[in-house]
Amino acid sequence: MNAEGGTPRVGAVARVRTRSWLIEDVANDASGRPEIVSLACLDDDAQGDRLEVVWPLELDTRIIDREAWQAIGDKGFDHPRLFGAFLRTLRWNCVTATDPALFQSPFRAGIRLDAYQLEPLAKALRLPRVNMFIADDVGLGKTIEAGLIASELLLRRRVRDIVVACPPSMLAQWKDELETRFGLTFEILDRAYVDRVRRERGFAVNPWTTFPRFLVSHRLLIDEAYAGPLRDWLDNLRPGSLLILDEAHHAAPASGGRYAIDSKITRAIRDLASRFEHRLFLSATPHNGHSNSFSALLELLDPHRFTRGVKVLKSNLDAVMVRRIKDDVREIVGGFPKRVVRQVDIAGLPEDAPELALSRLLNDYREVRLQRVSTGTRRLQSEAMLMISGLQQRLLSSVEAFARTLRVHYRSMERIWAREAEAATATRHGPLLLSGTVDADDELADLEEADLQQIVDDAMTSATEATAGDEARADAASERRLLDEMLRIADEHRSRPDARVQRLIAWLKEQLCAGIHMPNGPCETPDATWSPRRVLIFTEYDDTKRYLLEMLRSALRGTSQADQRIAVYHGPTPPPEREALKRAFNAPPEENPLRILIATDAAREGLNLQAHCNELFHFDLPWNPGRLEQRNGRIDRKLQLQPVVYCHYFVYAQRPEDRVLHALVRKTDVIREQLGSLAHVLEGRLAEVIRAGIRHEAADGLIAEIEGMQGDAEGLDTVAEELEQSRERQDDLRQQIDRLRNGIARARRWIGLDNEHLRDALSCSLEMQGVHGLTAADTPAGQPQRFVMPDLDQRYGADPTWSSTLATLRQPVEPTQRFQSGLAPLRPVVFDAPESIDTRIVQLHLEHRVVKRLLGRFLAQGFVHHDLSRAVLASSTDAIPRVVLLGRIALYGPGAVRLHEEILTVTARWVDPANRRAELTPFAREAEARTLELLEDSLAPAALRDVPEAVQQRLQEGLARDLSEMLPHLVERAIAAESSARELLETRSRIESESMRKILEDQRRRVSGALDRQVQFDLFGFNEEEKRQLASDRRYWVSWLANVEGDLEREPERIRDFYRTVSARVEPVGLAYLWPVTG
Repeated sequence: MNAEGGTPRVGAVARVRTRSWLIEDVANDASGRPEIVSLACLDDDAQGDRLEVVWPLELDTRIIDREAWQAIGDKGFDHPRLFGAFLRTLRWNCVTATDPALFQSPFRAGIRLDAYQLEPLAKALRLPRVNMFIADDVGLGKTIEAGLIASELLLRRRVRDIVVACPPSMLAQWKDELETRFGLTFEILDRAYVDRVRRERGFAVNPWTTFPRFLVSHRLLIDEAYAGPLRDWLDNLRPGSLLILDEAHHAAPASGGRYAIDSKITRAIRDLASRFEHRLFLSATPHNGHSNSFSALLELLDPHRFTRGVKVLKSNLDAVMVRRIKDDVREIVGGFPKRVVRQVDIAGLPEDAPELALSRLLNDYREVRLQRVSTGTRRLQSEAMLMISGLQQRLLSSVEAFARTLRVHYRSMERIWAREAEAATATRHGPLLLSGTVDADDELADLEEADLQQIVDDAMTSATEATAGDEARADAASERRLLDEMLRIADEHRSRPDARVQRLIAWLKEQLCAGIHMPNGPCETPDATWSPRRVLIFTEYDDTKRYLLEMLRSALRGTSQADQRIAVYHGPTPPPEREALKRAFNAPPEENPLRILIATDAAREGLNLQAHCNELFHFDLPWNPGRLEQRNGRIDRKLQLQPVVYCHYFVYAQRPEDRVLHALVRKTDVIREQLGSLAHVLEGRLAEVIRAGIRHEAADGLIAEIEGMQGDAEGLDTVAEELEQSRERQDDLRQQIDRLRNGIARARRWIGLDNEHLRDALSCSLEMQGVHGLTAADTPAGQPQRFVMPDLDQRYGADPTWSSTLATLRQPVEPTQRFQSGLAPLRPVVFDAPESIDTRIVQLHLEHRVVKRLLGRFLAQGFVHHDLSRAVLASSTDAIPRVVLLGRIALYGPGAVRLHEEILTVTARWVDPANRRAELTPFAREAEARTLELLEDSLAPAALRDVPEAVQQRLQEGLARDLSEMLPHLVERAIAAESSARELLETRSRIESESMRKILEDQRRRVSGALDRQVQFDLFGFNEEEKRQLASDRRYWVSWLANVEGDLEREPERIRDFYRTVSARVEPVGLAYLWPVTG
């Protein structure tokens, strides 16, 4: 039973069940005594958690009140280094919602701080509900920008739960970036995780309730087995939740025709996104040219500012979107390489060269094949040409890829010739697997190579039989003759190096190692050294990847460490091996022998491969120009050290298809230069021009069409009006960056973070645990100073929980060495951001798990830990003795959200109590500023000097009196600080609530107008599906208008409630004496 815990009151802080809690509500029993108490946790590791207790039955409760002040100095004086570390740690952890420009997360993260990356954060902090669309160009660092926002919201306790949805291939990279850059641990929610938690907690457990931060792939959000429990966990709206949607354009309604139509992922995100309080969308290509698709995507982000099918308003878009183009950023601040695209011409081949001969034969076969379907429907003819286009794309990739698929097609044709297959009953397959590769976020991408190849073979078989056409019009003899000849040539040359391989090997020999030779040839210089250069080679098809690997392995045979010089990254590569490959490819060349990475398009999105590679080869050209840009973006991105990146592609001058593809590449570059971010709108039309294949006779016409393409004027105008209005032009961007730089300087002064002080604070915490502090290590010239962290978990009697904490400092373990994970050495640590990706070191920052645990000992002083007396005596260069009383005021909102924190001080000239005729009198402003400067200097490690024992004894005896005389002045300042903070919070509350009301009222007028205009909307040219989508949108507008009155009441009130101060509390920090060196 609780006998002496004190009387609970709303707004007070209590110690219950070993944690600190803010009392939010007290329900009394019939006699008026407190009985049921509602609490919100204040501790960093459980901030905002709720608890209700029967107060009289709790065994150990305590109201934390003034006795905390009385404990100051009861253990004598702390060492100045320790007190300095304690004081700075408190200052580093103060936050405020009174001023959105005072952000902290950039200084608490392991990143290279670039001003332009702070604009999304600056905008987000001005929003009452953080709904932000980061639409920056490829390679500008959208992941970092999203991480800064998430970290800041967590710090301010506005967010507790986070879900990141991204393509499957990006899950591991997101997890690594958030852990290393921001100290945020995420679990990947997949089948393996669900199985594990069910084994541990029972089959009925909802996996979404088992951890506060999850990563999930897009495809699982449309799987009811995962989406259903997520809805249950979120309920209608989960306060303090954040959704980060990467590659958000996948959620936009599908384009095509006149009106974009909702896809499965659109409907899934619409259902789920509205249940999160905050949302961050990321995409470099948010607009597909359809106005209703763009407005629908924005509605998923913020349904109060945007409504599907209703024109997007510039002012609303500016409030939530950040869009910058890489060329503009490079022009103003630098830091990004120049991209040089190099065309590798292959000419002078004999006419019977297999690449040329097979091209001519396949073109002839196309014409013969057309005879079969000449009397069929347009759909049948289109499908027949798509099948031939699939064969053509594989031929342009490699003879090996062509030969495999051609053999499958030939077997199907044999059955057709023998009348063993009936086209009328054949299963139809979509053209995707025939005319393109599997996307990285497609569920097929995870299949083993043999399984995926079987699916592709089945698709070719079905497509061949489904397009058998009219046998009466077929020229079976010509078909057989052409197929036989193509098979003969393909089988004869499929394992030989083609002209591209020969040119590639010649480049490798010149740039990487003189010992490289033609396949199956001798290595004439086996002792030739390898240069430090690396190269990334992309191909669309697994068959070509296998062929390339065989050719290059043969070419490398006999050179130094040949087997370790080349590796493959493709769809079936397991996630642990993918991460190991990334680490190896990004490792310094002198430490890892890997030089050549062959990648399929599974690696084209989002991966960081730029640390030591600025050379890329497209062994084949994707027919979708957007994929070409995604490939180039693997090395043309932030943290690329080289000033220039080179992107090579091959062109057979004698092959008509290559001339068309060359025009495609050239046109893509031109429209990017002319239209910037509008380019992706045209890229789809460019791909559509050649979707059905490239007929030799039509090559010149296709080239002319591509070169003359200006795009759909309506689509381009739509994007220019709706999206490009939010793009920061160079003049605006320059002003924005200047403003952000000023903001960084102001925020840095406010937080007071200095790497030397951080390093010393960590060393102090280590010494408090009985080990030595950080020690300097050998550091290569031009790199951040390295330090060695003591191996805390290996010492005798160590806390075993340090093992998992220090795992973040150990070298990542390769999949084949997992049993050795406990033996991996601790990597050196640095405090300044390295210029490039470097896995040999770990950058420590305030949110790193090791740092948070070490500094947590200071934050817990007076609550959990009592190592410090929180009184200090330091020597000063000034001539008079001074005393400083420090406290911290904290204002809390609902749910223990920290609205404002501030370190308060009272300074005075110290007078010996024996000679003191009156109470200590606080200094005026100028003298106080001087005293605080002296305090900061006196607590610096380099300024420490001993103070005589007699002085220490005299000050210790008078400490209680000094505290009692100065505390009323601190309380007076706390009252003034609280009043000022409340006024600022009320001002923000009023401005933001009125802004939300105006947004909703404006949107109501615009939706009403759109509904009136749609009554007479011309549906000519709309297909049935588009008409159904438009009707669905109209029904939604009616529903939205019916519900907006409730929103006009709820949303402004919700904003006002967020800024409402529930409690204010002044906590003791400490008492500092500054004693003159002169005595």
